[in-house]
Amino acid sequence: MSEDLASVWKTVVNVLTKHLIEHNATVARQIDMAMDQLITAGSTEEFQQIGIIMRDAWIEFSQSIFRKEFLPNGVNSISSADAKRLLQYSLDRVKSNTEYLIKMSKTAFDLCNKVEHDLNVTQEMALECIISSVMCMGLVLKTLINNDLLISRPYYRCPNCGSLKLETREHWEPDIEGAFRVDKLTCTECGWFYIEEMGGMSGVGEDT
Repeated sequence: MSEDLASVWKTVVNVLTKHLIEHNATVARQIDMAMDQLITAGSTEEFQQIGIIMRDAWIEFSQSIFRKEFLPNGVNSISSADAKRLLQYSLDRVKSNTEYLIKMSKTAFDLCNKVEHDLNVTQEMALECIISSVMCMGLVLKTLINNDLLISRPYYRCPNCGSLKLETREHWEPDIEGAFRVDKLTCTECGWFYIEEMGGMSGVGEDT
């Protein structure tokens, strides 16, 4: 890829990842890494590596937008690596029709897997993998934000056990006047908790 063309595509990706950086810096870094890999790649293995990076970015992204309450009735759990279902369950909560966005996002994810395993992968396929993924992620973010389904959370994965099963629970903290209410982010798997309003207090123990 020529330097001029590389600069153009790098600029495009930077523009598309502007909101991603604010939401999830890890995903933004993975995309940036994939773009740097694309610019210098010259072999099949190097192009395949881009598919791996972008697949991992999708998994990280889908975990960050998903909340346990998005699980449909009758479904009690979901694999944290099942990016397509995490995306679908998140977008299914949107009141407007998201059928095409779900299909596009799943197709973009599938392309990452194809790039990873295709022995005839080309630079153009790898570029399409990056661009389609970034565009879909941006649209998913915009859709969730517009429908008040994307909340700012200090954690979306339990730092103690890695579970996605985090719930915000009501917690009453005693003081000299009785007690005051705070939100307690709690892992339903291991009992880890985090209370932002108490200086970011965290620990592992029974919920109260």
